[in-house]
Amino acid sequence: MTLTYQQQFVLDGLAARAAILNLNARYDRLFSSGDLAGWLATFRHAGATFTRDGEPAADLRAAFDGGDGQRLVTVDHDITVDGVEATQQCIALLFCDNTLRATGSYTDALVYERGGWYFTSRRLDWDTAARHDVLPV
Repeated sequence: MTLTYQQQFVLDGLAARAAILNLNARYDRLFSSGDLAGWLATFRHAGATFTRDGEPAADLRAAFDGGDGQRLVTVDHDITVDGVEATQQCIALLFCDNTLRATGSYTDALVYERGGWYFTSRRLDWDTAARHDVLPV
């Protein structure tokens, strides 16, 4: 059975989205386990960037602060695929000792190369902590 152009386009987009969701899951697991080498492998081989709260990391190795009982979970993925490039926005939840420690959001650019999807840039912006005295009671 031959697919129409539209059917192939939709199928390719769905396959890319599934692969990007798997990349996110791998990124989260590697961060949580403290696996620096594996975490680095989720990024493009050369030229990838990571920015946290507006501060770009000069070296991806210096940006890694995973492990130590922390667990990262990303949810609510909004993924747009355009051929071999994609963008993503998602929510980050950081737990430590089963307590929610921080929330934030990722804004990502991704590329398909060498048979898989990789982050070319990740920007993490942590939410500012709410003050208890301004919360409605």
